[in-house]
Amino acid sequence: AMAEGLFYYTSGYPFLVSKLCKMMDEDVLPTKDVKEWTQNDLEWAIRQLILQTNTNFESLIKNLENNPALYELVNRMLVEVEEEEYSIHDPLINLGLMHGILSNKNGIKIHNRVYEELIYFYMSSKAKSRFYLSDYNLNKNFKLANNVLNMELILQRFQAFMQEQYSKKDRDFLERHGRLVYLAFMKSILNGHGYDFKEAQISEERRLDVAITYYQHKYVAELKIWRGQAAHEEGLDQLSDYLDRLKLTEGYLLIFDHAAVKTWDSGWITHKDKKIFIVWI
Repeated sequence: AMAEGLFYYTSGYPFLVSKLCKMMDEDVLPTKDVKEWTQNDLEWAIRQLILQTNTNFESLIKNLENNPALYELVNRMLVEVEEEEYSIHDPLINLGLMHGILSNKNGIKIHNRVYEELIYFYMSSKAKSRFYLSDYNLNKNFKLANNVLNMELILQRFQAFMQEQYSKKDRDFLERHGRLVYLAFMKSILNGHGYDFKEAQISEERRLDVAITYYQHKYVAELKIWRGQAAHEEGLDQLSDYLDRLKLTEGYLLIFDHAAVKTWDSGWITHKDKKIFIVWI
């Protein structure tokens, strides 16, 4: 099962497999009574791996930065969750394949899950550099007893940050990159004691599901674009089903509404026996 997990996250990329196996053998297994990897161990190792510097990762980032059109394509695929038909005959797609950023297995996509996480991390860090977030996201303000995160307060503070920034010159940037800013916002709160994994869901609302692990606790925050009430109801069904799969009773929903006049609403609802806290941006 762990071999399958490694292949899922690396697509069999030998460099990444070697790195992860070394981390598991040297950093994870010596701390365990039962010398077996778990899914959580693998996800922790991936999170640590993308914090490292190596020539492979440096080359990936350099190739994105040196090719703005490729950077934008990857952003649309991962962050904006746009579904497009891609052809390997497109010079831009060919460039991504040549650099190993994209793969052509079961359709054009990012080469592997480790690269996805690395790119999310890099792009959100760039977004973070535009803003001063410390007045809003100090880790100590959101910790409850037993290392529980106050996710309701986190989303309220993120909403407050966004509302203040929308009144300034950065409105256009936030309309386009609000999800990246949220990922950057969470980074300081997790503060090395947790990690988040993103899963893009191609749908009318172009969802980005963010599963957050903090110490022994897990939370799901879904990020989506408002596409009308019918799509919203369908999205609530999907979020409830996702929470079921993770055996969670509560979830969080961040809706990016690009209307000219925003409501900035928030509140709890119950949907299919799940409590869901919704925040409108």
